[in-house]
Amino acid sequence: MFATKLKLPKSINDIKLKDYQKYMKIYEANKDNDTTGFLDMKLIEIICGVDLITVNKMPVDEFEAVGNHISELFKEETPLVRRFKITGTDDVTIEFGFIPNLSKISLGEYIDLDNYLGNVEDWHKAMAVLFRPVPKQWSKKDFYNITKYEGTEKHSYIMQEMPLGIALGAMVFFYRLGMKLSIHTMNFSMKALEEMELSEEQNQLLQESMAGIKAYMPSLEEMLSDLTRLPIYKSTKP
Repeated sequence: MFATKLKLPKSINDIKLKDYQKYMKIYEANKDNDTTGFLDMKLIEIICGVDLITVNKMPVDEFEAVGNHISELFKEETPLVRRFKITGTDDVTIEFGFIPNLSKISLGEYIDLDNYLGNVEDWHKAMAVLFRPVPKQWSKKDFYNITKYEGTEKHSYIMQEMPLGIALGAMVFFYRLGMKLSIHTMNFSMKALEEMELSEEQNQLLQESMAGIKAYMPSLEEMLSDLTRLPIYKSTKP
């Protein structure tokens, strides 16, 4: 299709999480002063595995076609994938499984997720919370369990190799569940408190508290919307 030899990804899952993180770090440092198409060039360099000199020598029509192709990949649906395998540099293959019941995660897991998901450079650490090894003795066709959480140090490095689409699908699922849990908690609290006799001052504090929760919901929705629009980069010309 293209004259230049490129490792052109066919789907979003052909892009590794680490390559997206690498690009986004460059994007954040240059997004406000890129007037030469540098970010477009770096995008193709990183995602397609070629050096910048090669990208600079590409015919204009080929350059734009590759950029538009990559842009289209990020419009793909990224459903939750509960199990996947990664082969490390030591040729050892590990199967990872998504937390079977995310609503029952521990406080430590939740705190780590909340810290890591806010920074794209830490997404591989967040994935090491959401996905953990599936021991063979705990794995069946329609059922699996995962190892207990012992921090992200052991598996975060290999998570950099995971397919980007699987990472995005996991994050979208996590944020959607967070929205549902927040709504459920708010509705439950309101119902319980309505049955209590409150003073005027207590009722005022209650209304202010509920208003704060309601105000937080749009921010969750905005986070979810941002995830589904990823990546944020300067697109090539049509």
